[in-house]
Amino acid sequence: MRRYLLIILITLFAFSFAPVFAGERSDILIGKDYFLTTLQAIQKAQKSIYVAIYLISVEPAPTDNPASILLEGLISAKNRGVYVKVILDDTTFKVNYNAYKRLRQAGVNAAIDSSKAVLHGKGLVIDSKICILGSFNWTRASLRDNYEFAVYTESPRQAGKLLDYISKIELSLNPPIQPQQLPGLKLPVSLLTSAPNPLLFELFTSHSEKAFDLYLYLAKKAQSEHSSVIKINYPEFGQALGYTNNYYFNLFQPLRKLTRKYGLIQHKPWSKNLELIYTSFTENITIPDTYWDYGFCQKLSFAAKYMFLVSLSEAQRSSHNPYWFRSNADLSRIYYISERSITSAITELEKENILEVYRHRPEKEGEFDKRPANDYRLNPLQSPEQFRQALQALSDKYTPDLTQQACQLSAQLNEPKDLEKIETYLGLIQTYGYEKVREVNSKVASYRPESALRNLSQVILLLKNSPR
Repeated sequence: MRRYLLIILITLFAFSFAPVFAGERSDILIGKDYFLTTLQAIQKAQKSIYVAIYLISVEPAPTDNPASILLEGLISAKNRGVYVKVILDDTTFKVNYNAYKRLRQAGVNAAIDSSKAVLHGKGLVIDSKICILGSFNWTRASLRDNYEFAVYTESPRQAGKLLDYISKIELSLNPPIQPQQLPGLKLPVSLLTSAPNPLLFELFTSHSEKAFDLYLYLAKKAQSEHSSVIKINYPEFGQALGYTNNYYFNLFQPLRKLTRKYGLIQHKPWSKNLELIYTSFTENITIPDTYWDYGFCQKLSFAAKYMFLVSLSEAQRSSHNPYWFRSNADLSRIYYISERSITSAITELEKENILEVYRHRPEKEGEFDKRPANDYRLNPLQSPEQFRQALQALSDKYTPDLTQQACQLSAQLNEPKDLEKIETYLGLIQTYGYEKVREVNSKVASYRPESALRNLSQVILLLKNSPR
């Protein structure tokens, strides 16, 4: 009797769950099964494909790489009318860049997650019913050689759950920037970091800005002429430093300091030539020629110039170049610059759109001093003419009045030259109206400059949550 009662209870238990799992099925994908199953699912997609993945490593153009084949499958799906969205991890963007670029050029909605967290998952949701989750990145090694496994599930219920989670991934407002190998001055990192008194730091702390500027210009000239010996040309050197007359008189002190105090050059008063002491080292940073061509050598404050060199050093050393990560305390320790100078210089570089700053919130409310260190992204230098032309293009697209309003809003958050943020504001104005956006933006701008809440992401969040 007890045996029959147990059978009845088990049967009732099974039937009670039958409606939940009705029509659902799942399978384990091992090794190459993943590639074939995923490719077929992409090819059969009818309405939508969502991909959230840590890594896609492909060549710039289509190849026989299985990752490239899957990527082309997504592009083909988009071309036949399927909505495709791909989210990639920002910390691996140097590897993801080719995939991101190919997807964007094909019109696919490709995005990068924000730097606040790592997107380490690897999953797809197809037609709101198929989920494919596992250890596979889309790389040649992962899809052909590694021991990998995944789960294929057909379940609208599970698909909805995963889609909801993917929709909550915070995305970067700015697309990734592939580090560019621009021509420029190769400068020894040791001039910034050699303990106990790096020479460029000594120039900075002694307020010898003209000597600093002159040394960089002379080093650039020596590199272009492939010689450490340079013929003295007072008008040329003086104009490079922003002087309009009295070149010999104005250059006398900078040359004297570089020669006698810092030993960066050798120069005898009666000689028509000078010689640079530091010309080439194994570890260098590259100051792009655009630093001089676009006038930043004269436009930036001394602290911002020095911090620009620090940023170049940090970005070049970073595995996520042009992104880099360092606390102010560590920057001060490594480069011998005060935290106060670091903060003011970073603010100036951010205003010039040379440096993008991602400020984190403290883990606990009110513990501002314990918040994680800032993340940074070094942007390519932009000329005034390039900015003017891009702004004119926005004016032509959105009207001058709206563009002016967007510029004012972006400047309120210390981003007057960030064109991507200006265009984001234009979209917000069109969606919510200028007065509403201005009201929210003013509230966000009232936060202290170091606050993680004082940014465009917070403006967007408040607007989305505000009553229409």
